[in-house]
Amino acid sequence: MTSTVSHAILLQLGEQYGLPLYIYDAATIIRQIGRLKRAFTVPHLEIRYACKALTTQAVLDLIYLEGCGMDTVSQGEMFMALRAGVPSSQISFTPSGVMLSEYMYALERGIHVHVDQWHVLEWIDRHYPGASVTLRFNPGIEAGGHSKLQVGRDGSKFGFQAQDLDVLKAFTDNLSLRISGVHMHLGSDIGSSGHFDEAYSILLDIAMRWKDTLQHVDVGGGFKIPYHPDDHALDMDSFGESVSQRFRAFCAGIGRDVTLILEPGKYLVSEAGHILMEVSGVRGGGERPMAFVASGFNHFVRPMNYDAYHHILNLSNPTGAIVRQDVVGYLCETDTFATDRMLPEIRQGDVLCLMNAGAYGYSMASNYNARPRPAEVMVYPDGRAVLIRRAETMDDLLQTDMLMNT
Repeated sequence: MTSTVSHAILLQLGEQYGLPLYIYDAATIIRQIGRLKRAFTVPHLEIRYACKALTTQAVLDLIYLEGCGMDTVSQGEMFMALRAGVPSSQISFTPSGVMLSEYMYALERGIHVHVDQWHVLEWIDRHYPGASVTLRFNPGIEAGGHSKLQVGRDGSKFGFQAQDLDVLKAFTDNLSLRISGVHMHLGSDIGSSGHFDEAYSILLDIAMRWKDTLQHVDVGGGFKIPYHPDDHALDMDSFGESVSQRFRAFCAGIGRDVTLILEPGKYLVSEAGHILMEVSGVRGGGERPMAFVASGFNHFVRPMNYDAYHHILNLSNPTGAIVRQDVVGYLCETDTFATDRMLPEIRQGDVLCLMNAGAYGYSMASNYNARPRPAEVMVYPDGRAVLIRRAETMDDLLQTDMLMNT
């Protein structure tokens, strides 16, 4: 939950670019990448940013310049990764239930595809014989910060099921495809290394089935970061060393080195992000004061979608008396950022900062209630603050509507 951008700079940028406003700290993103690189000591490591977390082009550019590839889930994300200069050999396509035309887009550009459906394997074998693909598996382990984030549990739509392993191996043996990797993603916001240990054991056992053609093992991401001041992060140094030891032993067991791939998304960008919101009014009475902000889940949906806790700072009154308050948005919906939260007294006109807003913030924003999306600013380590996306205007929305109705 740390950032190198001071409260004074946040307020200054809010005044300069208007509110609400997304602000990203490039130094935090760079720090998180460095932590992963130091923690995992394997013969070959690739970090592929799960860019669905935040697809803003300047963020993709920065992450690629720091030596990372991209994991994508759509044709649009593949296009943006290529536009950032990422070589196709460092891009993976890990979709769920997409049309075959998106696989075609990837394969025609040399982007490596992950497959977890039988008909897709058959289609690729027929149209791209000899292609190299990775198989995605579901480890059947329930882990993650919220049930909607537990994508590796039984019943999840993601990945081939473990009980189908023998049939799948026989099936792929009769195809021309080269099974060059195995993949899984356990979930998001996982703070216990025990869940990862169990899942990675399953994945490495699966990988042995295709050891003769294996080039990489992709263990996904989902590493926990702190949201609450008293919260903990996954101990990346000890976790990385544990995984590295296990992976080096696996490579020794098959008699050659293969690549370990990580797919961090939230881990790289969440702590880098802030969203600033102005208080439009405060209502007294009831159980406690209710502060209304001129923003809503159209700009940041995680508290409403995942019951996510996000720490809130009162930048305008940081030393005010601590009061139990609610913070709600301006949409014609139940639109709550915080309930029963102890905060410095909030007043009309104050600027609040919602922390850990880098992941699944702007990338999930919408124009619900016909409201424009905010601007985005990047603060670089040398102190430069750069507008990387301007705020939308009502003219933008009207023009879109006009185009759709011509």
